[in-house]
This record gives sequence, structure tokens and C-alpha cells, in this order.
Amino acid sequence: MSVSVFVRRALVLGVMTLTGVFGMASADAQEVRYFVKQSSGLFEITGQATGGKFVVSPTGELIRVNGVALPVRGRTDRASRGETLVNQIRGSGLAQVKVTYMPNGRGLATIFNGTIPLPFVLPREVAPGASVDNLTVTVIQGGKTVQRRLPIGTR
Repeated sequence: MSVSVFVRRALVLGVMTLTGVFGMASADAQEVRYFVKQSSGLFEITGQATGGKFVVSPTGELIRVNGVALPVRGRTDRASRGETLVNQIRGSGLAQVKVTYMPNGRGLATIFNGTIPLPFVLPREVAPGASVDNLTVTVIQGGKTVQRRLPIGTR
């Protein structure tokens, strides 16, 4: 199954499930966060340079991924191709979310563009091929736009 088909199916399933649970709610501040999943927990991708290394610095935060609460064990500065990435969009209410990437460095391609209820968590594999690059999540809600690109590199 291609990356875009997998992401679309997962997002549609998540939207159908979460819409029934949360319904409409007031808008709250949104934030896009990325985590790399390892056997010991999650490592948040931050702007702090680590040279691709995992820096252990437990935060005490737990993030529920597929029904399992995983601890945030530290940080890193990038995801590597083939790793499991957990994307978290914080906030509440319904938000317009668009996920794009640049296939082979030419123009933007859209993987997903729709309305989803926040908060939202989606685990997925980072595309193994270099044809999926500059993956960016954009969240629009209540006149506010938040955008974050996923840094992909080697370890």
C-alpha cells in the first residue's frame, strides 16, 4: 500500500471515529508535534541539534498511540526513513488539516486535505524513498494557521 493511500485511510478512519466521540467543540490553540517511536517510548523531534542522536531526557508526558500510553523519553532533531513517526496535533474543536510533500523536489503534492477533530494522533512509517520529501502539516482553525515541516535525515 502506498504511503498516501495508507495516510488517507488512517486519517479518514480517525476522523470518522473521533467525530462521533467529540462532536463540535470550541477552538483551542493548536500545535503540530512529531515523535520518533522507539522500543522504550517516544522521542520528540525538536529544533535542538542532536546530530541525529536520541537524547534521553524523560518528560513524564504520556501520549496515547493506538490505545497504548507511551512515555516521552527524550528528543532528537530528525526522523530517519523507515522509522515509525507519531504525529500529534494538539488543540480542540474541528480544524482544517492539510498534509503535503514534494515528490522528487517538484511542486507540492497533497496527501490529505480535510477537517478533523483535535486532538489527533497518527502513527505512520516515514516513507523509505527519497521521492517523499518536505512533508508538511498545516492546521487552520479560527483564523490561525500553524505549519510544521518534518525534518528527515540519516542517523
